[in-house]
Amino acid sequence: MTGKGSSENDEKLNRQILRYLVEHPDAKDTVDGVIKWWLSEDLAGRGRKTVQEGLDMLVSKGWLTRRDVTSSEKIYGVMKDRLGEIEKFLRGK
Repeated sequence: MTGKGSSENDEKLNRQILRYLVEHPDAKDTVDGVIKWWLSEDLAGRGRKTVQEGLDMLVSKGWLTRRDVTSSEKIYGVMKDRLGEIEKFLRGK
């Protein structure tokens, strides 16, 4: 797969995470829960590492929160005060 294809897939994954959270703003879950509940089968099959990277990128943008439960387990959720910005981003493409 080319770098461009990978980048497009990563954007699709990130958009699906954001759409889920716009529809379910109280949702919070671990990486494994995100894979199981928030993503379609084709995107869930992208692998734990790719999903983790997508979540971390969305945290770095300030759109998601991350709470460390243990050194290896983190829980993700949406920054509710950024929902308007997220919705605008999702409408943009």
